[in-house]
Order: sequence, then C-alpha cells, then structure tokens
Amino acid sequence: MNKMDIIDRTEEYGLAKEIERALNNYNFDKRVFAASIPMMHPTLQQSFYRLLLECLKVMADDERCYDDRNRASHEEAKGILEYLETNGRYIPHI
Repeated sequence: MNKMDIIDRTEEYGLAKEIERALNNYNFDKRVFAASIPMMHPTLQQSFYRLLLECLKVMADDERCYDDRNRASHEEAKGILEYLETNGRYIPHI
C-alpha cells in the first residue's frame, strides 16, 4: 500500500484539511498569508513553491472532477503549466 492509498491518514492530508478550513473562513486574508512567505526560511520558500506547482498540476488535470465553480482555476492552471513547460526552470531543493 502506498501513501496515495491511505491519503486520509497522512500529515499532508491533515494540512490540506487545515487549509480548507482556513479558506472556508471569509475573514481569511490571502494577502496576509502571502506576505508571510518571505518570513519563511529560503529553503522552505523553495519547497513551498514546489508544493504550489504540484497543486497546479492537480488543478490542471482534465481527469479530476471539476465543474463551473472551479472551471476558471482549472483552465488558468492549465495555462500556467503550458507556460512553465516552455519557460519554467528546475526548482532545486537547496
């Protein structure tokens, strides 16, 4: 059994649920969250960026379930990944 088979028992899933709860709160300020990133260690900023890229891959996947409520983010994620295929670079773990 791999991690994806037991995803709901992973630390990553727990974090995703915490983020989901935060985003469901109308007082959540995306700008404050984003402004907090420079306060992270530079290596962790790189890791965070790689996490965002993995999130974009999932959001862009045509095989995943999406509807009109998230069609725009699905299409945008696809466009970003197409751009990065040509213009992106390797993001190292330093």
